[in-house]
Amino acid sequence: MIESKTNRIMVKNLSLIAGMLCLTSQLYAQDRIPVELKEDQFYISILDPGFTWEKKLTDKNSLTFGVGLSTYGDESSSPFDDDFGVSLNPSISADFRNFYPRKRVKKDLNPNSGNYVAVRAGYIFDSIADNIDGGTTEISQSFFMGPVWGIQRNYKSGIHLGFSIGGGFATGKNTDLKFTGLGQLRLGFAIGK
Repeated sequence: MIESKTNRIMVKNLSLIAGMLCLTSQLYAQDRIPVELKEDQFYISILDPGFTWEKKLTDKNSLTFGVGLSTYGDESSSPFDDDFGVSLNPSISADFRNFYPRKRVKKDLNPNSGNYVAVRAGYIFDSIADNIDGGTTEISQSFFMGPVWGIQRNYKSGIHLGFSIGGGFATGKNTDLKFTGLGQLRLGFAIGK
């Protein structure tokens, strides 16, 4: 029973990846400008507190490493309880990003501004603050991995804006292999010129 659920989830995720690749190929056909990547770029995020380092690998690929605090939600384990808990957990993550050309915009943007598809992987540590009975979420002490789609903008003023959304799998001490949403909303500063 568990194996068939896992197979169905894997088929859904593979379909999602195939759809994202088709969408990316269609975007190349439109009037777009390629992304310009710097060799190294550092970011400090205030909205999703943390630090990120982005390393250019090729003209359109980069690798990011991030450390920070993230907020996670968890439903109560009791079917008779409608509580929804929130926890604040330290986490580390890495993205392998493939940037694709973006539409022209009126504002001038600094390098490393673009749209991308990526594979994200990381680890979520125990919560440092929460409102959950038992003091932990299922996702605490878990490894996660999955595909994401995102946008990243670095403005001339030094403001950094990032948004990504996707889905993947998580497994760890408190949970067996389970599907989980992956996403970030970052607002902060790009360090360096």
